[in-house]
Parts: sequence; structure tokens; C-alpha cells
Amino acid sequence: MRQVQRQTQAQKLALTQVMRHSLALLSMDADELQDAIRRQQSRNGFLRTPPPAPPSGNTGEVRADTAAQESATDDLLRQVSLIRLSPRQSLLARDLVYSLDDRGFLPDSPEETADYLQCNLSELKVLLPLLQQGTEPAGLFAWSLADSFRLQLQARNRFDPLIERLLGRLDLIARQDIDAICAACEVDREDAVEMLDDIRALNPAPLVRQSAVEPQPSAPELLFTTSDGDTCTASLNESALPQILTDDALFSATMAAETDARAQSYYRDCYRGAASMVRAMQKRANTLLAAGQAIADHQHKYIRTGRARDKLPLTMAQLAHRIGVNKSTISRALSNCRIGTDLGVLPAGHFLARPVSDEAPDRTRDHVLNRLRLLVETEDPRCPLSDEALARQLVKARLPISRRTVAKYRQFLDIPGAYSRKANGGA
Repeated sequence: MRQVQRQTQAQKLALTQVMRHSLALLSMDADELQDAIRRQQSRNGFLRTPPPAPPSGNTGEVRADTAAQESATDDLLRQVSLIRLSPRQSLLARDLVYSLDDRGFLPDSPEETADYLQCNLSELKVLLPLLQQGTEPAGLFAWSLADSFRLQLQARNRFDPLIERLLGRLDLIARQDIDAICAACEVDREDAVEMLDDIRALNPAPLVRQSAVEPQPSAPELLFTTSDGDTCTASLNESALPQILTDDALFSATMAAETDARAQSYYRDCYRGAASMVRAMQKRANTLLAAGQAIADHQHKYIRTGRARDKLPLTMAQLAHRIGVNKSTISRALSNCRIGTDLGVLPAGHFLARPVSDEAPDRTRDHVLNRLRLLVETEDPRCPLSDEALARQLVKARLPISRRTVAKYRQFLDIPGAYSRKANGGA
């Protein structure tokens, strides 16, 4: 036996983070989108919901952000007032609340903090654990990102010496380098993945209060608007689509305040994740709009009249070819999509129809059903048409189907056979 070495080269397509997000979001309905965004916001302070647009002027966003920050501060002050503290500690605790940065961290060193609060380090060391354990969300009043993660893990009962060692290498967590984590913490891959998942589920900016994402599950995501001519326009229903964006101001402030290079690496990764989510939502909206407009262009007559005979054949494959995407992308995008029209709110699949056969690519099943019903209604009741005769009549109308299919469609329309129709007609 002779051993032979061969070298082969293979090409593989790797999905980017944006592509993975886009594929996952495409098939979600409004409720699932809301849950997905809420989960991402709980672990990424740089992903936020924009405030409602102000009625006039351009200061609404600043005022909304200021109000949110004031609300968070007031809530913290209320929580602190419920902790059993001495009068001296209560005064220091109140000052510490106003000392927190946008993330909920103490930005200065312990020595500097003690200096401008005019207290001793020993007082801070006694007071801070009380505030860290007595306020929510977990992770506030931390000196650093790693310290905040420690507090959050302790609150979840997930803190141990191994994960403590990993918190010293936030750069590895940002890169999600499993092999490097295994080497640094001396663990196997399973433990490394588990620790990484635990940390990636934490919020790097726990003080950031997110606005509630409340899309309307009953509202259609697309709207069809007909004009006086033969055109129909598709548009996105903004009220039914969650609105998210990256918090650039928070990211800039965080990077300016953070001096640890490894923590900066982690924050950059979080910001990229938030930007990836925003782009994925935009790609989803663009795909829905493109698919909706292609449907509107093809089915404009049916959308105007609502008559089944005006619906033209249109398959997912044809729709995907029209807008230049894969069929699976269209399938995901339209699986839970609902469209508002003058006919009512209808699922996107309602506007798709397969041709009755290759010989009649411009006719659909609805055309056959309507024609079959008309043939039976206009037949001589004393000599009703058999299934074979109905099939011949349909062929003459350019609707070629077999006698067997005629029988199936007749049963679907709840039309009895020729013998029963004759007996009823004779009676």
C-alpha cells in the first residue's frame, strides 16, 4: 500500500455578522422583532430607540435624552433612599449618584473620588458595596467595565475564579478568540464558550435606560396605495416597524472617558454589534419594500378590483428573480409579512399564485375555479356536463387540466357530480 499526499483548495462563503442578523430578522414578525431588539438592547448600551419626533424645532431629541437621564438619576436616588445608611453615608451616596457617568460607572480613581467628595477611602470602601448591592440594574457604581461585569455576574450567581481571570482579558472577549481564551484561562473549549456567552450577555452600560420598543403587531408592515391610473405603489408602514439606531454620543463619551485599551476594544466591538443590528434592520426593510413594489407592479389590477380573475400568476422564484435576490430570502421576508390594501389587510402570500400549468403560464388556479363554476351554472340542468366534458371545455378556454383535477376542483367548490346535478335538476 502506497500513501499519497494530495493538496486541494476549496472555496467557502462565510456569513458576515450583518448577513447573519439580516437572515435571522427577515423571517420574524413584529412581536419577534420586538423581543429580538429588546434582548440586544439589554446587552448593548449603544443600541437605542430614537425618541418621538418633536412637534416643532430640532431640540426634541436633546430634551428627551436629558429627561431620560434625569429619570434614571431620580430612580437611583429613590433606590439609595431605601438603603439603610447613616446620615453621613446618605450624603455621600447622593453625591456618588451625581458622580456617575453615562454608563453608570465612577469615572475617576478611588483617590480622586474621595478627594472631591472630601471623605476617606475607608468610607468609600464601606459605602460602595452597599450601593452596588442595593441598586438596580446590577453593575452600577463600578470603577471599570471589568468591575461592572463582576457585579453583574455575581448578581446572576455566575462569578467564579475562572471567569474572574477572563475579565482581565476583555480584548479576547471582544475578538471572541476561543483558542486564546482556552490558553489564558487554562480551560477546554466548552468552558471557554460558556464563559464567553455569560459575559457577552452582560450590559456594558447598565445605567442607559432604553425606550420601550412597541411596534403594533396587528398593523401591516407594507401598504399598497392605488392611483387614478393603473399604477400601485408599495410603502413601508413606519408605525409597524421598530426604529433603532446607534448611540454615537454615548460611544464617543465612553471612549473619551475609558483609558483601559482592552475595555476600549470591548466597547468598539459592542458598537460594531449595534451598528450591525441597525444595518440588518435596514436591509430587512429594503427587502420588504422591494418585494412589495414588485408585487404591486405585477398585481396592480387585482389590488384595484379585488376580483380573483384579475390575479396573475406570480411565484416566489419569479419574485426573487425580479428583485435580484435568492428565493429563500423572499421566502423568509414574506413568511410573516402582512400588507394593507383597500381590500383589507392580507398576508403577502395571498398575492402569489402558481400558474395552472406550463401550457398556460398566464392562468392561475383561481381562473380555473371561476371558469368551472361558470360552466356548471350555465349548463343545461337536464343534461349536465360530465367531468370529462368539463375538462374539454376548460381546454378550449386555455385552461388545460385533467379530468381528475376537474373532479378535485369540483369537490373543492362543493359542486356535486353530473348524476346528482341531473337528479336535482329533474326534480
